[in-house]
Amino acid sequence: MVNVTGCFGMGLAAAYAKAHGLSGTSEYWLLVATGFLGSYTTVSSFSLQTLALARGGETPGALGNIVLSVGGCLAVVAAGFVLGAPLFAGGAS
Repeated sequence: MVNVTGCFGMGLAAAYAKAHGLSGTSEYWLLVATGFLGSYTTVSSFSLQTLALARGGETPGALGNIVLSVGGCLAVVAAGFVLGAPLFAGGAS
């Protein structure tokens, strides 16, 4: 769940950065995306859970975990960007 909420936040942050003409090297992006969101989300627990499932012989569960986690995160980062774009429209001056 942390990775999913972090991905949604990343989508919002990307929409804000785009609307305000901020680059990937701006202080805003480095602080929010790399700093805060980078430390908030982690794939280590996801990886450990997937490994435990695979080693326990639960291959379908491990594959399901991968598909649902990656697919879910991609979906919510896109949703965050789409929902954030109108909120931050007109930000670049």
